[in-house]
Amino acid sequence: MSGTQSIGRTPDNDIVVSDVLASRHHAKLSSTPQGLLLEDLGSVNGTFVNGQRVMAHRLTDNDVVTIGNSDFVMSGGSLVRGRSQTDVAGGVQVDGVSLTIDGKTLLNDISFDAAPGTLTAIIGPSGAGKSTISKIVAGLGNPTVGVVTFEGRGVHTEYEALRTRIGMVPQDDVLHRKLTLRQALRYAAELRLPSDLSTADRDQVIDGVLSELQLTEHVDTRIDKLSGGQRKRASVAMELLTGPSLLILDEPTSGLDPALDRQVMQTLRRLADAGRVVLVVTHSLTYLNLCDQVLLLAPGGKTAFCGSPKDVGSELGTTDWAEIFAFTADQPDLAWHNYRQRHPRTSAPGLAPRIGPPVKVHQASSGRQTSTVFRRQLRLILADRGYLIFLLLLPVVLGLLTLVIPGSTGFGISSSEPGWEPGSTISKDPVEAVQLLVVLVIGAAFMGAALTVRDLVGERPIFERERAVGLRPGAYLAAKVVVFFLLTSVQSAIMLGITYGLRDIPEYGGVFLPPAAALFIAIAVLACVSTLVGLAISSLVRSNEQTMPPLVIVVMVQLVFCGGLFPISAAGAAQLGWIFPAYWGYTAAAQAVDIPRINPEASQVKAAQGKSMEYPWWEPTAGHMALAYGVLALMAVLLVALIYSRLRLRRR
Repeated sequence: MSGTQSIGRTPDNDIVVSDVLASRHHAKLSSTPQGLLLEDLGSVNGTFVNGQRVMAHRLTDNDVVTIGNSDFVMSGGSLVRGRSQTDVAGGVQVDGVSLTIDGKTLLNDISFDAAPGTLTAIIGPSGAGKSTISKIVAGLGNPTVGVVTFEGRGVHTEYEALRTRIGMVPQDDVLHRKLTLRQALRYAAELRLPSDLSTADRDQVIDGVLSELQLTEHVDTRIDKLSGGQRKRASVAMELLTGPSLLILDEPTSGLDPALDRQVMQTLRRLADAGRVVLVVTHSLTYLNLCDQVLLLAPGGKTAFCGSPKDVGSELGTTDWAEIFAFTADQPDLAWHNYRQRHPRTSAPGLAPRIGPPVKVHQASSGRQTSTVFRRQLRLILADRGYLIFLLLLPVVLGLLTLVIPGSTGFGISSSEPGWEPGSTISKDPVEAVQLLVVLVIGAAFMGAALTVRDLVGERPIFERERAVGLRPGAYLAAKVVVFFLLTSVQSAIMLGITYGLRDIPEYGGVFLPPAAALFIAIAVLACVSTLVGLAISSLVRSNEQTMPPLVIVVMVQLVFCGGLFPISAAGAAQLGWIFPAYWGYTAAAQAVDIPRINPEASQVKAAQGKSMEYPWWEPTAGHMALAYGVLALMAVLLVALIYSRLRLRRR
């Protein structure tokens, strides 16, 4: 060729790639005296040569160029569509895969092939390594020994180039159940498909996937209203958005009745018949006749059988799966030995490829991902009416709780009140203002933490799958934080609005803002930091059930140490309160209403030793305000760092 050729998805390119994962103008090919130069044009999903992402690369014969799910081979000075000569068969080849962790063997010399258009079932007793081998085939884990290839290319050495061709449906649902099927797929398409793909084009992809899975009539149905089988098909639909040619499912029929079990297996059969390689990990044995191949694993990850379901009787001496499973579970070594006797290995297992640092999965821009997750989070809150009503009623209830505090003057009386003198105590009942602040501060701490404490742990399977296909933990967390900060600020405004309506508003205090506004800022900032406390708890626990004990402990401890409930005079105990957001939230709130002026004794208590212990930062000065908000900001930064590290490190 001579000159320059453009490569991309739209018809105005010289080489048109009909693939939704290709950008409009993806790359260009230029003729130079030294040969053909391939240059990426800032594509979303990247340009790959021999499995490695490149920005510019001089091509030589037999180089394989990958754009989206499409391969081109450099041959005779030009790009030719199709696979390389070493990859005429396609499909999956697993060669001698073993996995040992901390001296324990989880997989032992597993080998099998799965051709395009075939459905393979992976079965076996508990502890046989079924899910483990499926994750290794999907590229989500590295073997100790052995090699996995897909379409002639190493899954673990060229994962970034192959990841869009591999769909993995985990056992847990990866769908937000409060969304309709269309809404869930639209958000998934925004995260997985190129940003230059129009909404109409994304909808066209979604409609095609729904049609293939026979879900079109349920497109506007909320996912929690779908049957178990329909939800599994919906999870498959998420993976089919990128057009994968390898689909792996982990226990898709778990918990389904026999009719839905058959429905799911028939769907997988159709997906395989369309030319895909389909692997399914399952405990269900009823519909194995729909499979082309069965891989039976014994405990310890040993192969007991691999072949057509029709050959089970001739190889294992019985077709009674209960008997087969009992023998395999009781005598895994003998089952493996018998298999090797029937199918001796003809060559040594391939060495695992040298794996360097973890492959960096290409990701769309953080801004786009943050926007998508932000809009999805808002949609989730609005879609759950019961939860939304609870969120709106909670600050109302907390605001009304101020009625139980004795007194009627609130945070002070006006200077026109009879008997008022300049410099005198403003409140008729100084204790009332201190107690009001306790309710507001602890209410804010509880609102913030309760809002988020179940969020991350509740959608962990969804996040883990989205992260595997390119979602940035930082974008995910940023979207969550913005939504929850906005929501908890609204809650704080409602709670304070009710309090101001029931009691006198503060007239003295504040530094740069009127006292009423300064108090709102203090309460809202504390509530926002408390949402991070809730997210931190959620990132640390393993289940929703584990969230309540730490939430109760955190709230109760802050109630004690906030500084307003009762004076703490024990040596070191007052300083212990410095590590809690409520302490500094109460400090900022006390500055906002000038508690030392309302109640001079509130900020100073006598210790048992007769020494004076003070809360000196309650006085409204610029320095004290900077200290209180500075500590809260530092706490926020540390909490965000903790949550982010948990999101990055978390692996299922």
